[in-house]
Amino acid sequence: MLSQRSKILAQYLYILTLIFVYGSFFLAFITYNTISPLIIGYKLHNITDYLWLLIPTGVIFYLLLFVFRMYLNLNIKDFKSDIAKLFEITVIAIFLIYAVLFMFKITYISRLFIGYFAIYSFLSLILADYIGRKLVKGLKRRGYSIINILLVRGDADGGSNANVKEAIKSQEYLGIKLVKEINKNDLNSLVSFVLNNPVDEVIFDIKGDELADIKDITLLLEERGITVKILSNFIPFKHSKVAFEKIGGFPVISFYTAPEDDIRLFAKRVIDIFGSIVAIIIFFIPAVIIAILIKLTSKGTVLYKSKRIGKNGRQFSFYKFRTMYADSENLRDELIKEHSKDGIEIKIKDDPRITGIGGFLRKTSLDELPQFYNVLRGDMSLVGPRPPMPDEVKKYSIRQRRRISMKPGITCLWQISGRSELSFNDRVELDLKYIDNWSLKLDFIILLKTIPAVLFAKGAL
Repeated sequence: MLSQRSKILAQYLYILTLIFVYGSFFLAFITYNTISPLIIGYKLHNITDYLWLLIPTGVIFYLLLFVFRMYLNLNIKDFKSDIAKLFEITVIAIFLIYAVLFMFKITYISRLFIGYFAIYSFLSLILADYIGRKLVKGLKRRGYSIINILLVRGDADGGSNANVKEAIKSQEYLGIKLVKEINKNDLNSLVSFVLNNPVDEVIFDIKGDELADIKDITLLLEERGITVKILSNFIPFKHSKVAFEKIGGFPVISFYTAPEDDIRLFAKRVIDIFGSIVAIIIFFIPAVIIAILIKLTSKGTVLYKSKRIGKNGRQFSFYKFRTMYADSENLRDELIKEHSKDGIEIKIKDDPRITGIGGFLRKTSLDELPQFYNVLRGDMSLVGPRPPMPDEVKKYSIRQRRRISMKPGITCLWQISGRSELSFNDRVELDLKYIDNWSLKLDFIILLKTIPAVLFAKGAL
């Protein structure tokens, strides 16, 4: 409930921010037409010629606010902590606006005007953030939409009551209030308080073996129409996130490590489809040239096809441009014995299996162009852990198998952190770090950093 209230509040603040951004757009127009005639001698066109730009501008800023998950942690008292994020949002937004102008070959919009808009929009984001926080604090002081919470403690040696209290207080800006704390053993006081005071939610901070003790009181609270929440800190998961749902009417607590946010995963899939289509179009001619060179320089097929392991063990056909000689698979087991430290992967500088053109393709990552087809099909994503071979997965430890709990990708965190210079264990740790911290923003950052990593062949063999 609190996370939903936080998301709803963020939507209102997104709208407030867009209003300020649109205001900065008109302020930039006025500034240009006031100053530029004195410097360069001419004004912009009529304002109506620029109004269409408000649509892509609004969409870009809204999506960036969403991707950067702004306004979901307004419990942070000092709004200065958001300024760095707001600066990033402004820079990326202006870059994307320029991309829109370039794509549609719009030449009459002055770069100086966009420069003014960049400055004003950054300042407007800061102002909207500050005013949004002030509005939230004002609503809190007026008791607007207060949710009264009763905290029920478990035995003295269990639970984490101090931390729970702090967590509740940190969410007061959402309109909640901790009205009382009662021990679960003081049943009379608990019932009396609930019956005689306005209570919206009761949170039980108890141990697992105390669940049976609260059965009767939870039924009473249900009859009263009061929301009951039970902390699950007694279940020993280290990396899992928690979700609650119903299966056939039965309440279920879900613990998951791989991302489960359907909305953001859908957005990731849309980006994958769009990105793969664009990449296939852009690299079509280079791909044809590469195919011809491969065919002319060595015997065998143009494409290398193999079975790879996808999300949670699903097998799929994986495509690359062939960079090895046709009989190279026969040398694999021998090379693993001689050159593989972990018995899983082969990473040697002068690999005898690689063709002349294959070395260049690997160095520049051009051999991976056919994988955009895998992305379009849904086998892979633009960003995700690299897909392993079936025989590699058989050698994984239990912990290492968690790296296949997410759809594999063309690029990943370790691709921008040293690539082949890293050990297998280091790459696994980076993959797990990516899974545990996944967000659309992280995908965007990895995609941007992949460009220089590929151009300068950093860490490539």
